[in-house]
Amino acid sequence: MADDYQAFCLKCKTYGPVGDPQIHKMSNGRTRVGGICQQEGCSGKMSKIIG
Repeated sequence: MADDYQAFCLKCKTYGPVGDPQIHKMSNGRTRVGGICQQEGCSGKMSKIIG
């Protein structure tokens, strides 16, 4: 399920597939997918609110 998400990288400022996806429940009740950027040479964090 989370493998299909495209998210925004906070380091290289691009969209791409989420590596090592994890689904988190935020304190405000919304759900987000977080993971690692898959761009070459980047190891930034990625995040996307999904619900």
